[in-house]
Amino acid sequence: MQFNYYFLRQLSGHLEHRLVNRRIQAIFSQNKDELIMIFEGDDPFLIKANLDNESSLLSFPESFARARKNSIDLFSQIHDLKVLNIKQFKNERSFSIRLENDFELLFKLHGRHANVILFREDTIDSLFKKSIEIDQSVKLSELDREIDQSDQRLIESEFELIKVYPTFDKHIKNHLKAEGFYDSNDHELKLKILHALLHQLNNPLYYITEVDGIPKLLLFQPKNYLQSFDDPIAASNFLARQFFTNHGLSKLKSKLLAQTKKEIKKSESYLNQTKAKLSEIKKTRGYDELANILMANLHVQVNPQAKEIELFDFYSSQQIKVKIKPNQSLQKNAESMYRKAKNQVKEVEILSQNISAKEKTLRELLKKQEVISSSKDIKSLKSLESSKKEGKNQLESPPFIEHHINGFQVFVGRNAKNNDLLTQKYARKDDLWLHAKDVSGSHVIIRNPKGISIPIFTIEKVAQIAAWHSKRKADTLCPVIYTPKKYVRKPKGSLPGQVLLSKEQVILVKPERISS
Repeated sequence: MQFNYYFLRQLSGHLEHRLVNRRIQAIFSQNKDELIMIFEGDDPFLIKANLDNESSLLSFPESFARARKNSIDLFSQIHDLKVLNIKQFKNERSFSIRLENDFELLFKLHGRHANVILFREDTIDSLFKKSIEIDQSVKLSELDREIDQSDQRLIESEFELIKVYPTFDKHIKNHLKAEGFYDSNDHELKLKILHALLHQLNNPLYYITEVDGIPKLLLFQPKNYLQSFDDPIAASNFLARQFFTNHGLSKLKSKLLAQTKKEIKKSESYLNQTKAKLSEIKKTRGYDELANILMANLHVQVNPQAKEIELFDFYSSQQIKVKIKPNQSLQKNAESMYRKAKNQVKEVEILSQNISAKEKTLRELLKKQEVISSSKDIKSLKSLESSKKEGKNQLESPPFIEHHINGFQVFVGRNAKNNDLLTQKYARKDDLWLHAKDVSGSHVIIRNPKGISIPIFTIEKVAQIAAWHSKRKADTLCPVIYTPKKYVRKPKGSLPGQVLLSKEQVILVKPERISS
């Protein structure tokens, strides 16, 4: 309610006593929605206007430390000009600072559409917020609203307040409702309630309270309030402090907690899936044992077309069924299983390492959540927010389709421009790059931060993903190129997604969709 007409009328009167005959020493901004004005004198006077969409506020700090960087001077035409007087426009949430040389600085305080506009002889010279297009047509001469607010006019309008008192906001109307104004048909009683209201609005106290956790300035005494004032400047300063410290702290804390909880949930989900995968591998019979059983049964006759064979298991002294590849001898099948066993050992090692790393990340996130929850200092929270912003370019939450295959992190580009972002900005030299051969499709990256040899069965699985995200997704088989990222380059002037390879290998796979 700081930008309520009745409060602004009191505020502009107090400002006139403080500003007349002072000269403007500086006007600058170091935030796109923040304007600072300094008026010279033995005791300099400051106006700080925060005019963003959520927290439009005026305050009058005793001092302000201007930043050395990211600060820009504004309205240079009126620097060093003297204040002649302050004009409060009638029935309008606007006042202006009148200056020498026919300049006038308008504070148009319409809530989320608040703005500061410089005029010279009723013509707009410049605007603080140029994005508010409707302000391009504002005329100073048309801002005053002369309205007949006599008792007779009220009665003639049948007490339709919007016609006589358009400046009454919801807080004033709620006060009238509480006083029984809308329940009565007695004209004299209605007028009595209105007269009492107007007397209070013209001789107010200012109450700072909280509504749904947000600091508010009220002209009527609420049931509970933080503090009361008889000076609108002091009330404005207290409101701003409450908003930018207490409410700002609460809002930032909620934001950071939500982000951290999201990261915790993601880490817990990854750990659950990866541990389940590791447990499944450990419970399943190893390829090395199956290969040993095949080698011990080389004498057994095999149907060339068979996909399964029953053999003696010397580990359990029982007959078991073993899946084999058709048209291959038992020895060739055993050799294939020995290779798979070797890769499976690597997979278990990678999964175990990833689980350990993610558990460490989870512990750090839980500690961070505890720090945020207990923090009572907005500066420390802002430092946490800054550290998060600095990490935006890291691969923790990239804007790509993400999979986890056999313990490896896999990213899939969403379109041509996104492919460029993935390959040129996110991928590292030892990551493995994949793409369906000779057709358009997604760039796919297997993250390999330790530069280890990626198992072929993992490459094959990821190649199926690359094939699915290509023009060959409906084919029975699709050739997929793969190569370390260091062999991928983007020619100057090439179209989005286009690259050249200096070295490549090809694997033939069946396109397969895998859920994220």
